[in-house]
Amino acid sequence: NHLRLPKAPESVPKTHDSVPKINRFHPSLRKDDADDSLKVAFLMSFPNSGTSYTSRLVRTVTGHNTASNYGLETPGEDGKSAPVFDFSPEGPFWSQPTDARITRPTKGYLLTKTHCGGRCDKCSTDKYIETHQTFLQRCLEGEYTTGDGSGGLQVLRGHYDKSMVRKAVHLIRDPFDNIVSRFHLAHNRLKKRGHNKSVEKYSKSREGFRAFCSDLAETYRSDEEESRFYADVLDDAKEVPCHADFFRYVQWHNLAFATTWDLGIPAMILHYENYTTNFMETKHL
Repeated sequence: NHLRLPKAPESVPKTHDSVPKINRFHPSLRKDDADDSLKVAFLMSFPNSGTSYTSRLVRTVTGHNTASNYGLETPGEDGKSAPVFDFSPEGPFWSQPTDARITRPTKGYLLTKTHCGGRCDKCSTDKYIETHQTFLQRCLEGEYTTGDGSGGLQVLRGHYDKSMVRKAVHLIRDPFDNIVSRFHLAHNRLKKRGHNKSVEKYSKSREGFRAFCSDLAETYRSDEEESRFYADVLDDAKEVPCHADFFRYVQWHNLAFATTWDLGIPAMILHYENYTTNFMETKHL
């Protein structure tokens, strides 16, 4: 029952020139942690950038469990989310609480999945415009499952203290690949829900992608026209397919850089494409 190394991902075919990606580090603004306690290391990414793949790779290579803000996604055998720390029942939570093949680390840094804020895909501007403060708040929270006091389960939104976070991995995927991947996810959700007409209209093709983006743009056109955040860019952006997703992508990464800087923690910048172009070196980082 050995863990099997996950296959390196295949990139979405590109129509633009590929630019080599270099994994980088930026230093800490605080002193190195000297204690042997278990500390949180953010694995932060805009959705559909390879967070789940990276977490699985770490578990496979190291044999150690990882964590997530989203305990609702990974319940234990009793249906409840499994908090990593006794003193912080609202998160983070073990990624694989029932897998006996991997150990739960007790010291060092625990890679912890977070998507932070400003990442919804079908929403008005007031749902995804974030400040530094609100973005950080979202980096530290997520939904989890716990008992309701009467033998049943309930879903709550939890939050943990920012002082628990001591490092970060900032995962970046090519924006064109990322936006196409988010479209594929939306297509798959429609298919799963049996929306056959929409599945046919938004097929996984150039035409389907453009139809999907065009309909989204029309849905939120008046909202964007009235938003001061689009005042200087809407005329240029409105002709770009799925322009709101590109807006969210740029905002998200700008705020992620600001967040690690504000926290004063060291961060590693990891490019998802390097799993394909330079897998072995990236695996050993």
